Amino acid sequence: MSNVYYLIFTLLLFVAFKMYFNVARKYNIVDLPNHRTMHDSATIRGGGIVLFLAMTLYSLFIPHPGFFFIVGISIVGITGFLDDLYNLSGKVRFPLQVISILCILAELQLFGIGLLLLFTVIIIATGTLNAYNFMDGINGMTAGYSVVIVSTLIYVNNFIFFFISNDLLIYFLLSLMVFSYYNFREKAICFAGDVGSLTTAFIVVYLIIKLIQTSNQYGFILFLTLYGLDTVFTIIQRIIRKENIFDAHRLHLFQVIVSKTKMPHLSMSMIYIIIQVVINILVLNVIENPMMKQLIYIGIMLIVLSVVYIILKRKLMFKIV
Repeated sequence: MSNVYYLIFTLLLFVAFKMYFNVARKYNIVDLPNHRTMHDSATIRGGGIVLFLAMTLYSLFIPHPGFFFIVGISIVGITGFLDDLYNLSGKVRFPLQVISILCILAELQLFGIGLLLLFTVIIIATGTLNAYNFMDGINGMTAGYSVVIVSTLIYVNNFIFFFISNDLLIYFLLSLMVFSYYNFREKAICFAGDVGSLTTAFIVVYLIIKLIQTSNQYGFILFLTLYGLDTVFTIIQRIIRKENIFDAHRLHLFQVIVSKTKMPHLSMSMIYIIIQVVINILVLNVIENPMMKQLIYIGIMLIVLSVVYIILKRKLMFKIV
C-alpha cells in the first residue's frame, strides 16, 4: 500500500508545482540576472515552497517527528519565503534560524548533553542552514546534493543503523526528486529560493543529528563534507578580505570555477555530487571501526580535500582578480 501512497504523493507534488508556477508568473516572483547571480535569464524563484508545504503537511499526520519539528520547519520555511519576497535583514533571519535549531534539539530531547556540546551543535547546525542557503547558486546543486545525502541515509537506515521511519526519508527524497525535475536542467524552470534551501537544510540537519544521537557515531557529520569545506573556507576568505559574510557574493569554489572556466552548471553540480558520493562511501566503510581509526581516516580525508580546495581556488582566483 505504501507504493500507492508514494505515487499519489509524487503526482500531487507535480500538480502543486504547476499551481505555484502560475502564481509566481502572475505576481512576478522571479529571479532576474545580476552581477552576483550565476544565471542569465529570468527564472521563477521560491519553488521550494512546494517542498516546504509537502513535508510540513506530511509531518502533521505522523507521530514522529512531532510538535517541535513542525514548529521549527515552519519557522525556517516561512522566514525563507518572506526573504525570497522581501529580502529580510540578517538580524531577523539569524535569530529565527537559531530558534528553529532549538526546536530540533527540543524534539530530540538533547538539552541535557552539556553546555559546551550543546553550544557546538547549535553553531554547526545553524551554520549548515546558512551553508545550504549560500551554496544554492547553480542549477541542480541543492537538490542533487541533498538527494545524495538522503539516499545515503536511507541505506544507513536499512542496513547499518535504524534511526527513523523509512517513510519520512522516502517522502523527503520524492520531494527532492520532483523539485530536481524542474531545477536539474540547463535552463531551470524554478529555483529553490531561501524557502527551499532552508527547508531542505532543516530536515537534513534533523536527520543527521537524529542518526548521530541513535548511533553515537559523530563521523556521520561528514555526509555534509563538501558544503562544509566550501562554506568554511569561503567565510575565512571573506573575513580576510574584510567583507560582510552575510552579503551575496560569487566566491564559493563552484562559483569561481563556473565563472572562470564557463563550465556548464549541471557539470559543476555533478562534480560536487559525485565527490560527495565517494566521501559517503568512504565514511560508511570506516564508521564501524574503532574511534581512533575513524579519526585517523577522517583526518586524512579532510586534510587532502582541504589542500586540494585551497590550491585549486588560489590558482583560479589569481587568474580572475
